[in-house]
Amino acid sequence: MLYSLLWILAAFRWADRNWERYYPTLLFSVIGNCLYELLCYRYPLWQMEPNGLPAAMIPILLLILIGMPLSTWVYLSLYPSGGGWLAQARHILAFTAVFGLLEFVSVKCGSITYHNGWHLGWSLLFNIFMFIMLRIHFLKPLTGLVLSAAYTLLLMSLFHVSLDKMK
Repeated sequence: MLYSLLWILAAFRWADRNWERYYPTLLFSVIGNCLYELLCYRYPLWQMEPNGLPAAMIPILLLILIGMPLSTWVYLSLYPSGGGWLAQARHILAFTAVFGLLEFVSVKCGSITYHNGWHLGWSLLFNIFMFIMLRIHFLKPLTGLVLSAAYTLLLMSLFHVSLDKMK
């Protein structure tokens, strides 16, 4: 719940007020998170834990409905599109570091657990790719969808997420 509040504050402080232009990519981030929850329902790689809340679905919904869309909005709003590739790489790495720190704290507090070979290193690699895909989707939605689908299939293969393990 604290992270949701932090993303709300960050959005008020840094997000571009012209949110409509980001809306398709905000939905893309939400759908990606929902797909993970469906595809890995019986075979999680990481799992949000209730950690004192009455139901495990509460932190999942907070992430899907607040965390992902607002962090995506802030990320895209602050993206240095005219700053060259080095500024863009720094931006991606900065957001990866923020996500990595939040996840590290969550793991230490018992709010996230890892399963089936996943660990923080995989999350960091995933987040780098996710932030690149968010930007690509923002600029060229179809390309972002195709590349993300290919990456999803690669991860499913690497971590043995098969149809029989899905809900």
